[in-house]
Amino acid sequence: MDRASLIFCALSVVLALAISILGYPFAVVGADKFAQWRTPANAEALPDVNLGEFGTVSVSELIEYYMENPPAQSVPGSRSAREVRFQGC
Repeated sequence: MDRASLIFCALSVVLALAISILGYPFAVVGADKFAQWRTPANAEALPDVNLGEFGTVSVSELIEYYMENPPAQSVPGSRSAREVRFQGC
């Protein structure tokens, strides 16, 4: 590698580190807020969910529907509904 490439790489690393250090105080979450996020909420306390053309539905109704109509189990050896291919970058 030539000198210009090494300088560019070094400055890029330094700049990325500086942005990370300067941005960390804005991204950090307080301990009290984090504790609130970790405690689960009751389904009745959650706001209703807007399902577009189906209208607004409460979370309790969604849970009841899911329990009465669970997702279909796939049959062993059967193909998936659509082929999923990962092609990378």
